[in-house]
Amino acid sequence: MRDDARVAERIVVSFHGPNGSLASSGSGYLERSLSILKRAEAHGGALCAWSGEAYSVDFAAEALDEALGFTLEQVAEAQDGEPLRIGIAQGEMQPIGAQGGLAWGKPLVRAERLAAIARPGEVLLDADVAAVQSGDLVTAGLRRGRAADGSIVRGLRLDIYAPLRGDTLANVLKLVLAPELVGREEELGKLTVPLGCAGLLRAAPGAGGTRLLQELARRLAPPRSLRIAPTFLPREPLGALRNAFARSLGREEPPALPEALAAAFNKLLAGEGIDPRSAAELVDAWLAPVDGRSGLLTVDDVALIDVATLEVVSQAIPAPGFFRSVVRLDVEEALPEVLSSIPVVAEVTLGPLPKEAAVALARAFCGGAITQEAAERWARRGEGMPLGIREALAEGLSTGELRWAGDVAEPRDRASGRGAPAPAHEWIVRRATWLEPGERAALVGVALLGADAPSEIVDAVSTLMAGAGARVAVVEDALVGAGWAYRPEEGWLAIASRTTARALIGLLDAGTRELWHRMAGRVLEQNVGPLGLAEPAYHAAVAGERASAAVLAAEAALAAAGAGLRKAAAALIDEARSLDPDVQVPELSDEGELLVDAPAEELSIASIIEAAMGEGGQMRASDPHPPSSLGSLSPDSLSARGEGVAAYGLPSKPSVAEAVEALGDDPAAVEDPVVMAERLSKLLREALVEGDIKTVEDILVRLRVTGEHDALVDRMGAFVLLARREPGEALRKLKEAVDSASSPRARVRARLSYGIGLASAGDMDRALMETLTALARAREASDQRAEQACARFLAYLSAAMGQPQAAMVWTKVAQTSGEALRG
Repeated sequence: MRDDARVAERIVVSFHGPNGSLASSGSGYLERSLSILKRAEAHGGALCAWSGEAYSVDFAAEALDEALGFTLEQVAEAQDGEPLRIGIAQGEMQPIGAQGGLAWGKPLVRAERLAAIARPGEVLLDADVAAVQSGDLVTAGLRRGRAADGSIVRGLRLDIYAPLRGDTLANVLKLVLAPELVGREEELGKLTVPLGCAGLLRAAPGAGGTRLLQELARRLAPPRSLRIAPTFLPREPLGALRNAFARSLGREEPPALPEALAAAFNKLLAGEGIDPRSAAELVDAWLAPVDGRSGLLTVDDVALIDVATLEVVSQAIPAPGFFRSVVRLDVEEALPEVLSSIPVVAEVTLGPLPKEAAVALARAFCGGAITQEAAERWARRGEGMPLGIREALAEGLSTGELRWAGDVAEPRDRASGRGAPAPAHEWIVRRATWLEPGERAALVGVALLGADAPSEIVDAVSTLMAGAGARVAVVEDALVGAGWAYRPEEGWLAIASRTTARALIGLLDAGTRELWHRMAGRVLEQNVGPLGLAEPAYHAAVAGERASAAVLAAEAALAAAGAGLRKAAAALIDEARSLDPDVQVPELSDEGELLVDAPAEELSIASIIEAAMGEGGQMRASDPHPPSSLGSLSPDSLSARGEGVAAYGLPSKPSVAEAVEALGDDPAAVEDPVVMAERLSKLLREALVEGDIKTVEDILVRLRVTGEHDALVDRMGAFVLLARREPGEALRKLKEAVDSASSPRARVRARLSYGIGLASAGDMDRALMETLTALARAREASDQRAEQACARFLAYLSAAMGQPQAAMVWTKVAQTSGEALRG
């Protein structure tokens, strides 16, 4: 029943009898019509037109479910008698006469014409029906015919067995996600290579290379295995190896490692990086025989693995040779040069499955519940490739071309499944049409993060782009059930195949793709260590932010060089220079060792203080140029009263080490930790200025015991690492201090420390950016002492970078802050 006489959007359903005229059908036209009309009213519909040839009812535009349910009821009831011919259209209808009377509009004309050309039992839909345009209704092809006036009428045939897209999509959930391996027994046997040897698996995307590696591991059942694959942070040096060890820990008991290797293992898992030789020793120890059973090393998609991990693999495989290894690459791909020395004894190529095996696999994906005809059609549609077959089946179920009749899958009609074969990528793209926006965004987020990523990081990226509906917790059950993704471990989500990941990213237009990369880079930059900055560097470069990408790549190169990852460092340096020829990058010797140039060495605690301060803590306005004294670098000696440290004084002539030892005989210091901490803090500054690293470390240990100044101890420990030329670990600790700072003022000091650490490591541009940020935060927090310290360091940085005018400006800023402090 209509509410008023105004023009309104309506869904119109028109009925014609089997031979075109309900009146002449001999079925009791009036009685049947009144019965159908009564049912329509029960569903919320209203009579809108009536003639000797047909009659029509209409429903509110938002009442699709009611209109469709009513229509399908009439179709089902007429199956055993005289089936009706039905047309459905949508648009504006104008009521005629009193409330609840007839109505007219173009949708009525279109619906009646569709009903007139429909075959008995068919429901034809006008293309302008909103649910047709959105894809919510499933259609089964096109019907065309001539209206009474001779015009051509076209209608889409409603799939009356599975009319709703949600129903067809739910059918995909019935597919078996990981059926038994089919048709690859011979290849599997060849890859069981002798101990100490390697096999090469050449497999095109979608040929089942990853699946074969998994099956090999299952059948060999090694005591421990390392399955190296491109996952989260694929460009981080040693990232693939780190993830492989982490996953192995989740499956198997770790071996007992010597103390040195255990320490190296912990550093690797923490993302700090270790030298390739130590990493190779870890691999050998991990895969050593246990009770006569040997380990297994697999490398999947070798072209996507970081060069540092491949370097480790090349060193680990030849000796001692107590495990098997298999490397997977593309069919036409050359083995990376870094792996040229591995002893390859077998090579296998995977292509399309033979016809019988392809059909058997199609049956296996359906749990055996598919007709032979359907299995043959969809095996051919998938080009005989395992992933192609699976995705063709999923697409067929999504569109309704393949349907479940009871417990068996069958073609919807004679033409279903007879289209041209296509690669897996094509079926994936078609099926992606039906993804909800949140589901698609979550998948794109995972794809950009390496196709296998922590849910927390995925959420941080995808919700920036698509809101809360893209959170993994909201969509993962649907994605996993439909075969889009799987859970590799608790708290992680992975895309089912890298072909799927590439297809999803390829669906983004250029501008949207750049924005996704920009957001991914922003999130990762805040959640990775120095080595991991290689990943946001890549995203920044793709997003067109070449200068930022160059700086990030240079910083990752510095960390890689500090960890002894020479090849990775060299590659990152080349990347940084290609992005920005003027970027400051670490210098490597011919042997790949990190070189520290003179300007970097001159950035020291003593030179900072001498350049920035006069006696009594007054800023020098006349000499912004840095002297060349050496030592460690710390913002706490610039301005650290907030940490309980008194004003800086000149280095004492007696030995600082002796003064530290003498504290053990000072009753006041021994009895009161606060007094001990205060005196140790003063001695710490003196040791820093003198460059006495051994004494600095001794003082830090003693300070830690007092329980005072923990933040100071952590930062000073990082600067000791810098002095020992371990920049990767030092910068990681300083970055962690920024992220974990508990208050705005503590965060300012931590960020300034990080800036000074970057400068000590030679990354002047990045140091400048961090210090400027620290200055802004100091002003927000009304922390004038920290503001003065930041300005002093900016003056020093400017002078060190050859900008004396800027140095003078920052000197005056620091003077102003100092005057404000003195009141």
